[in-house]
Amino acid sequence: MEKIKVASLFCGCGGMDLGVIGGFSYLGKEYKENPFEIVYAVDNDEYCTKIYNDNFTHKCEVKDVRDIKIGEMPQFDMLIGGFPCQSFSISAQNPPRLGYKDERGMLFFEMVKILKERQPRFFIAENVKGILSANKGKAFPMIMKEFRDAGYIVVHKLLNASEYGVPQKRERVIIIGFRNEEDYLKFHYPIKVKTTDRKVLGDVIMEESNHDETLFFSDKAVAGMMTVREKMNKGRAMSLTEPCNTISAHLAKVSLNSTDPVFMVGERYRRFSAREAARIQSFPDYFRFDAVSQIRQYKAIGNAVPPVMMWHIIHSLQKTLVISQVDFAEIKGQYPVSIIENKEINNLNIDKTKNVLISLVKEDNMEQYLDRSAKVYYTGKKFPSTVALNKLYYFMPYMKRKGIRDLYFIKVARVGTRKEGQPDENKNDLRLVFEIDFVGQIFDDYKPIKLDIWRTFTDTTAVSYTHLTLPTKA
Repeated sequence: MEKIKVASLFCGCGGMDLGVIGGFSYLGKEYKENPFEIVYAVDNDEYCTKIYNDNFTHKCEVKDVRDIKIGEMPQFDMLIGGFPCQSFSISAQNPPRLGYKDERGMLFFEMVKILKERQPRFFIAENVKGILSANKGKAFPMIMKEFRDAGYIVVHKLLNASEYGVPQKRERVIIIGFRNEEDYLKFHYPIKVKTTDRKVLGDVIMEESNHDETLFFSDKAVAGMMTVREKMNKGRAMSLTEPCNTISAHLAKVSLNSTDPVFMVGERYRRFSAREAARIQSFPDYFRFDAVSQIRQYKAIGNAVPPVMMWHIIHSLQKTLVISQVDFAEIKGQYPVSIIENKEINNLNIDKTKNVLISLVKEDNMEQYLDRSAKVYYTGKKFPSTVALNKLYYFMPYMKRKGIRDLYFIKVARVGTRKEGQPDENKNDLRLVFEIDFVGQIFDDYKPIKLDIWRTFTDTTAVSYTHLTLPTKA
């Protein structure tokens, strides 16, 4: 399967992106590579970018999303981003709960702007639970409307990372947009992992950290807190047998009366090491953070999306990409001569109700389509079963880097081999073969479109691409 190209906004140190591409191990489990690749990544934090670029072969650019020139972005099929969440967080106190009225909360409009202009097949947006109730519940419906107005069917769900193999009770809203109804109908959020596969804090605590005195609270600090015990957040000392409470970006400066989790070794309190925090977030141990200071590491880790949770989301999403393939041998058995034989046409009176196949023409065959002399079109080895073969009537060649322009009539559709046109090809290399005749030029110039199936084939009706005035017959 050809990889889905992904553009990543607000990518931070790369937790979301790692989950998207997969191909990593965590706590003895392999999270296989997904058919996705990051082709564009930006973040405005230079320290997060340093971490990111230490861990990925593709590189992240330090840039404010408001400075992105949308037309210069590479081609991509999916847009992802955890737009800044501070202003939507329930715990945000300074300023309190400003939501989308805050400048940071407005940055999601930049994501919407890109969606409107580039129209990728999918998008995924992540945010804190507090976004659901921000601005007295007014912010989230507005956000969802903006995404829908960008041309997407939009769904959302509150997921808890602890239910997907992450040793942390981290609740996040995952918003997914689909440009195509077919993708939407196929998608289901990931199923929670089995209880036996869930992880707890004891799975990630490192023994050496229990001997690192820099991690422990001083006796004086503890004593001071004990004198105002009623102000302490009781229960923040984590149990080894349960997932950790949510870690945040300021874990380096945690105090005993903060909202952050701490750990007890005997009778002593300590904070988590940066590597333990990374483990709690489900980063693999070989993911590097040492390009920046420890305080910066904590911040980057605390703001990240857990890679394992994101992997499960992507694993569910990729099921929408699985398209059953036509079995050429089976079709040939059923239709030994031809699948369809359409009546000849001799004019430009196009029947707009008929199905048209739009398909990619490779560069080595392009010349015969440019001069309109083509008589036969061979498909690739893979062909989606969703194409209604017995209803095809027209054919439009898609020229790479150009688009569509001309319309052909399909006289016959049958099973053949590439050996017919390429003597060196294997005689057993079955393909669909379309015998075609040029009908006419539909557009004044080539019209770029997006091929929806494997970015190679599109099955649609003629009305979709013949709405412009047809050229008059000479």
